[in-house]
Amino acid sequence: MKKREDIELLAPAGSFEALVAAVQNGANAIYLGGQKFGARAFAHNFDYAALKEAVDYCHLRNVKLYVTVNTLYNNAEIDEIFDYLKYLYHIGVDALIIQDMGLFSLIKNHFPDIEIHMSTQASVRNIEGVKYFAKQNIDRVVLAREMNIREIEEICHNCSIDIEVFVHGALCMSYSGQCLMSSMIAKRSGNKGECGQPCRLPYSLLEDNKIIKKQKYLLSPMDLCTIEKVPKLIDAGIKSFKIEGRMKRPEYVGEVVKAYRQAIDYYFDQKNYTPNILQMKKVFNRGFTQGFLFQDYLNLAQDIPGNQGIKIGKMINYSKKRKMLDIKLSDTLYQNDRIYFPKNDFTRTITKLYKNNRLVNTAYQGDLVSIEMDQLLDFQDIYKVVDAKIVEENSKYIKNEHIKLPIQMKVFGLIGLPLQLTVIYKNKKISVKSDQCIEKAQNVPLTNERIKEQLSKLGNTTFYLEKCSIRFPNDGIISIKELNNLRRVAIDELEKEMLDKSFRKMNDLEQFNCLSKKREDHKKIAIQVSDISQLEQLDLHGVEQVFVPFYQYQAQCDKYIPYVPFLYDEQDFIEFLNSVYYQKCQSIQVNDFGALNLVSDKNIVLGYHMNITNNKAIQKFNLPFVVSYEASKNDIQSFKTNQDIYFTAYSQIINMNLKHCIISNHYFSRKQKGCYLCKQHQYCLKDRKEMNFKIVTDQYCNNYVLHTHRFYFDKINDLNVDYILLNFLDETSQEIQTIVNDYLNITKHLLSKNKNNYDIFQGYFTK
Repeated sequence: MKKREDIELLAPAGSFEALVAAVQNGANAIYLGGQKFGARAFAHNFDYAALKEAVDYCHLRNVKLYVTVNTLYNNAEIDEIFDYLKYLYHIGVDALIIQDMGLFSLIKNHFPDIEIHMSTQASVRNIEGVKYFAKQNIDRVVLAREMNIREIEEICHNCSIDIEVFVHGALCMSYSGQCLMSSMIAKRSGNKGECGQPCRLPYSLLEDNKIIKKQKYLLSPMDLCTIEKVPKLIDAGIKSFKIEGRMKRPEYVGEVVKAYRQAIDYYFDQKNYTPNILQMKKVFNRGFTQGFLFQDYLNLAQDIPGNQGIKIGKMINYSKKRKMLDIKLSDTLYQNDRIYFPKNDFTRTITKLYKNNRLVNTAYQGDLVSIEMDQLLDFQDIYKVVDAKIVEENSKYIKNEHIKLPIQMKVFGLIGLPLQLTVIYKNKKISVKSDQCIEKAQNVPLTNERIKEQLSKLGNTTFYLEKCSIRFPNDGIISIKELNNLRRVAIDELEKEMLDKSFRKMNDLEQFNCLSKKREDHKKIAIQVSDISQLEQLDLHGVEQVFVPFYQYQAQCDKYIPYVPFLYDEQDFIEFLNSVYYQKCQSIQVNDFGALNLVSDKNIVLGYHMNITNNKAIQKFNLPFVVSYEASKNDIQSFKTNQDIYFTAYSQIINMNLKHCIISNHYFSRKQKGCYLCKQHQYCLKDRKEMNFKIVTDQYCNNYVLHTHRFYFDKINDLNVDYILLNFLDETSQEIQTIVNDYLNITKHLLSKNKNNYDIFQGYFTK
């Protein structure tokens, strides 16, 4: 049976003001980022001094604080990130949220007294992935947003590890940690915290090169909102309810935390709860969806990708002479509200609000009001995107202390001796003695009631006196000033004890020392296909390895190696593991932690989806691997391992891996499995720069948005790798043969004959 204290409400903080808003409105834990190594590099974030202040503020209110270090890092950054982790460790951060398995190894070896939470950037999307991390003694896994409530419930009831789930806020269109869109378009990697959010830009949908939907926000999901499903989420066994929003304003954080705090508390108080969704929309509204948690598709904010606010009224008239705009209100409007004109993508703050030609602070539904406006805009409905009253109320609320922790006090005194005060909070106990001794009263002695009254005056501290036991002589007296001072000293000492982290021990960073074999100048060629039919009539002479989908592998050839793609059906994979073909294969390539957990009896190759970019990760896995697309040439040259390294020299890079179906969403407003439109037509997205991004699908109706250009790198012979991997998606057998022959020639130091046949790019590799 779940208890209230079993549930953690986890809130974001992109500023100290947002942190205070979260704590004062009832968050149990806060997550935030420093100025480096977090997945929100463009948030305000916290410098070293602010981080310590944040930790102290939270810990004095019994709130935990987690820091995101959930980016990929390279070998050149190891000293800097180690120093950063050391600082976080010593100031008392409760947990680190990570993606990189090299970072996991670093923390485990050097910072043993801190929790590790695997970020949603690690793309954990099945029960076997969770089991893998449970074996690694990870403390918590943040599940992929694509998981549904049934899958989550199965994990919670069958795994001993804590589970964290996003319950509110912005959604990524692609699986987190597997989106290369920003990286490939602008060399701003989401896995480095620099995502430029190309998903929030307009695209046209093309079918057989004809536009069927023009310039809509086809990759922009509405925001997740599960406030009405809180009971189901608690019953599923989720430990941590995570709110997204490190880029959001304090009033957003405060209002959303307050709403979910009430929903959780009402559940345990067995009260009916009706959420004020309109109030949450007033602080940020992209439209709400219950996401993949409770359906198999995403609702899209196709018209406005950002905050669309709530409708406040419509334009009635514009006076060019007076430069005044008349508005008929459909809701309350306040001075200093910010309003939005969607047709013109224009916002402005209302500094002066007129009603009947008189300045007013507030106007109401049905009122005709006027505001100053220098320009004539298209006549349209108007929306409020910032509510000045909510901002003001939130600002006032967080100025006062609403979090009070119960403490006990014990008072003991004898005439002629100092007064002793003991303060107890949980397992913390502080005892202090007065400077003065207790004297025998000449007139009125000090009563127990007066002593308790003075000790209860805890002011704007984070404590309240729950229980007080007093043993004081009936005829004794000590000055009230001394009693007050004793209380202050005791509380100060208790706070110091609560913030003390001197017990944390760490190990110094050792010099990385790993043997690395000499790489041959002549690189071996491996190819990977998405369908085994692509291999028909192919001359594989000179090709060392051929990776084929596991569901098509039948041990047809010694060169064939099954691979498990990033997205696959778990039941299909279990059937393969129980088949005679799995027993026959010697090696297998995997691309997620779930598959990795199930194939320990085989020679494993880690696919590029495992995002290996540094020696610590290489050492942790100690397996052959395909280099991440996020690794640069300099990164690759610094790799040290005796294991084989695969470098993808040719590929149609998948920018986005989607559970959502763009095509069926257009036709059916949902994911219509088995519609087969993708088999009958060719689809792509066209951006504002007239660049086309092809959409391909798999048999499970997952969508893959490809990059506009092919990755084609021919200067391979001096690379610090063993295998050149050629990764084919929908190329014909003839195309494949041409490209394979080209690379076979390149390995013989001949020039590429095929490179100029394609629009090519080299992505993050040459950054």
